[in-house]
Amino acid sequence: MPPIVLASPAELGRQVTCNGDARHRSRLDHVDVQIEAWLNRVSQFIPGQEIFRSERDFSVWAYTVSHRQLLLRSRPTGGQSRIDVLFKPVRVMKMRTEFDGLVIRCGTTAERDRILASTGLAGKDLHVLMVGTAAELDYVVAGAVGWREDDGQDNEPSSLAFFPPGGDPNRLLPAADPGSAE
Repeated sequence: MPPIVLASPAELGRQVTCNGDARHRSRLDHVDVQIEAWLNRVSQFIPGQEIFRSERDFSVWAYTVSHRQLLLRSRPTGGQSRIDVLFKPVRVMKMRTEFDGLVIRCGTTAERDRILASTGLAGKDLHVLMVGTAAELDYVVAGAVGWREDDGQDNEPSSLAFFPPGGDPNRLLPAADPGSAE
């Protein structure tokens, strides 16, 4: 696994090579995005700047109230890698559950002002991130966002954050007893 690579505004517009090894170049199905990044400083959120783009399908994979973490995931299918995108701490979100392609950009100054005013939030450490596709936009107001591409599977935890394991669906919603009359 390549070392952690943090994105700076200068790095956001170019492809990053880890350790000079071509197999560690971005394997995402697009160019100019790093395999791994974590953005949490005010200077990294430039109004209107696109910070992530992928043509792959993404879904809301997990959300935890206790740490206010939102995880989006592109599932590993057809030999592709898994991509996780994490927002935290999430203060407000307007989010659909599935995306046909994913673009994340910093809200413009006008979008930020409008969304923060409509939600009653304030603070320079709150970043308004526009999330969506070419056709529709949602948003997340959070302190940080990061992503990581790896070879993990759906049933494996994200390397970006801990999410408590879900309950056993058979215990929560027991299957009908085959011997009972319905």
